[in-house]
Amino acid sequence: MKPKQKNILFFTDTPEIGGAEHQMYLLAKFLDRSKFNLTLCCGPYESLNDWVQKFKSEKIPVIRLEIDHKNDTKQLKLLKDIIKEEKIDLIHANLWNPASGRFAFLAARTKKIPLIITEHDPFKLNFLKTIFKNKLIDYTTRIIAISKDNKKTISKLFPDSKKKIKVIHNGIDITWWKSQMLSFGEKDRTEIRTKTFKANPNDLVLLTAAELHPRKGLHIYLQAIQKLLETLPEKHKNLRFIIAGAGHQREVLEKLIQKRNLQDHVELIGRHSQIPQLMKSADIFVLPSIREAFGLVNLEAMLSGLPGIATRTGGIPEIVIDGKNGLLVPPENPEKLAEAIKKLITSRTLRKQLSKNNPSYVEKIFNTQKMAKAYEKIYKEI
Repeated sequence: MKPKQKNILFFTDTPEIGGAEHQMYLLAKFLDRSKFNLTLCCGPYESLNDWVQKFKSEKIPVIRLEIDHKNDTKQLKLLKDIIKEEKIDLIHANLWNPASGRFAFLAARTKKIPLIITEHDPFKLNFLKTIFKNKLIDYTTRIIAISKDNKKTISKLFPDSKKKIKVIHNGIDITWWKSQMLSFGEKDRTEIRTKTFKANPNDLVLLTAAELHPRKGLHIYLQAIQKLLETLPEKHKNLRFIIAGAGHQREVLEKLIQKRNLQDHVELIGRHSQIPQLMKSADIFVLPSIREAFGLVNLEAMLSGLPGIATRTGGIPEIVIDGKNGLLVPPENPEKLAEAIKKLITSRTLRKQLSKNNPSYVEKIFNTQKMAKAYEKIYKEI
């Protein structure tokens, strides 16, 4: 006799799509559906429509809560009704910030079912929110941290819950990533370098893919680029610094590019849907984050065979091993960042050495199947 499928409710109260939501989708896609019956529960926001469609394409039911905003108290009653009607055995809430998901805590507690939370970006809350979170987190069955660094942060913030914390690294959909390259040839690469990057044939292209937000350290990066160009001999100045991404800091960055006289070298190309193709067309990847929970984009660059430079913050040192598969620099340090860039652009040998084993390393350690198996184990234990 086959064991009964367990009904799991994936919950998020996010009004926007980011890395946490992408990982929710990947987990849903690769979870063993013969053992776990999934339902996604989220808000009615138009910004989620494309993301929700991905779940539907995987034949996962979606419930859109009829609420006015993410703090709408109607969520509690609606969630309790869903738990009853759908016979939910377990709630898995993905917290896009540490103050999110509180109605999932309350609903699980009221209906006396297990609750797992994945903390995607933990940080210290204000006094009142910390008191409230402490009361809620007591009921949590498991807390998933996406990096060892995150686990340390959560342990400091909620020391009484240390034993509940387990690390499960985010994963990358390697099959999908490779599929994007099947029909991508030299002609396509040349077109991206010429039209999108506006690069000359002999230019070195340094790519950054990030939200245009202060925590990504792009203002520091521009400072480092200016310092670098001031010290480089002319023969090494054939450089294009491409920043792919959107965000409210765009206007600030545009002004900084003008102020630092970097218009001939730096290009903001906006949000781009073809990140695998961009990475395959670049020469070096740079992520200058001030704060980064995990830094999945580093894995994407490594899978694309790019040598990379990143900052020593959050979960990044668990991905990038300094001097072996990339270079690490302190965050908010334009001098060290400029030095690392100089090392890579002046040494083809170093670039090849750092990127040589990156694709196989990512496939072995950070694939989505491995992530899904780790979550399945947690679900079974509970």
